[in-house]
Amino acid sequence: MSRSSSVSTVPAFSSISGRTVPPFVPLPLVPPPAYSQTTVPHDDPPFTPNGTRIYTHHATGSDPALSGQMQSGSNPRNSAAYEPTDAAEISRRISQISDTGGFGVTGLKNFGNTCFMNSVIQCLVGTKPLTRYFMRGEWRSHLIQDTKKQSSSMVTEFAHVVERMWRGQFSFISPAEFRSAVARCSEQFNGNDQQDAHEFASFVLDSLHECLNHVHPRPLPERELTLDEELQFEQLPDAQQSRVKWDAYTRRNKSIVSSIFQGQIQSRLTCMACQHTSTTYHMFTELSVPIPDTSSADSANGPALHSEPQPIDIYQCLDAYSESEILDGDNKWMCPVCQTKRTATKRLMIARLPLVLIVHLKRFSTVGHFREKLETNVQIPTMSMCLQKYVTFGAGEQSTLYNLYAVANHFGSMSSGHYTASVSDGLNGQWNHFDDTRTSVIHESQVTTPAAYLLFFVRTQRGIE
Repeated sequence: MSRSSSVSTVPAFSSISGRTVPPFVPLPLVPPPAYSQTTVPHDDPPFTPNGTRIYTHHATGSDPALSGQMQSGSNPRNSAAYEPTDAAEISRRISQISDTGGFGVTGLKNFGNTCFMNSVIQCLVGTKPLTRYFMRGEWRSHLIQDTKKQSSSMVTEFAHVVERMWRGQFSFISPAEFRSAVARCSEQFNGNDQQDAHEFASFVLDSLHECLNHVHPRPLPERELTLDEELQFEQLPDAQQSRVKWDAYTRRNKSIVSSIFQGQIQSRLTCMACQHTSTTYHMFTELSVPIPDTSSADSANGPALHSEPQPIDIYQCLDAYSESEILDGDNKWMCPVCQTKRTATKRLMIARLPLVLIVHLKRFSTVGHFREKLETNVQIPTMSMCLQKYVTFGAGEQSTLYNLYAVANHFGSMSSGHYTASVSDGLNGQWNHFDDTRTSVIHESQVTTPAAYLLFFVRTQRGIE
């Protein structure tokens, strides 16, 4: 069904399949060998993103909170030069945390298997609007005290981690209190097992959103549409549909997380018999995209038993995410117009683009009783990734171009792996690699490898594309 942005109103009444429907009114309200992080001593030289060890940039000063647990010493790096001494100096450093750059490169202590946590923290702290929000102390006035779930203590400890990392006094710090606060909030992350960085990032952002939500107390959720209201809703242009649903969402949700990370997905079912559509919208914080199977055959008689995946680009992953899916057989859709189950198509599109887009590459898959990891090299542009093809009509009024600024990497296999992070300092175009306590400068060509797992993009501004 074609929807034009020029349609701003709907008829007073519409006739749909013989039904007289009243007008719709919005309701109110190349990686290193696999190894276990627990078997790698902290004084081993770190891995570069390309999988080779480097022997420079060892930490020379540690946070006193480590209490001598790190062998690298306890002397801060030029503390007199880095420690803020007055309000004017603190304000100056906050002003440096702009959307294009910042201050301080700080590693994080690994508690055995917490590299997944460290990589996510580095990417989030590299998100300048989020860092500026915490450094200015704005979070204090928004924090909802939650003594039952203790999520508020996790937010407080996250703020402390941000402040200590951006203070620039130490080459690495210990996020021990933040880790403890996370463990009190989530049974999944209460232990010493390696965890999934994507799941951890989702948990942290969800917790920050819930605790820093400006809308408190929340109004009750809106009731579901009646059939007549749903039929009328389908007559609205995409842009108006999206706006109605986003307004309904933001009446109950408004936080620093929603303003930076949250976007909107359109899911549309289309009956292949009568072409009737049913459209729903939901919020997303990260976009999980599949990696198409590109294993090549190196035998004229058929696929090889151990074929190597061919490199692909990020657009092939986005194509696979947004391509139409046929619902047939047991998955046929009950069409409300035909009043029977019909073969239908389903397609996902982006209806509202976030300021920061997190793309999760689905590298882990289940084959029978086993979990496998895809080592496919996904080629990712660091500048001007264009999403115009994947947004609904009217959603492209803002810029659809994104620049990469952070990557969480996973090296190794499901049972034996390690996470690192690469984060850009937009001020001078420098990329820094974080391997727990160790930091190093890397070239832009080293940023995207077959280990890339979570991708952090920031939307460019219209007029400077």
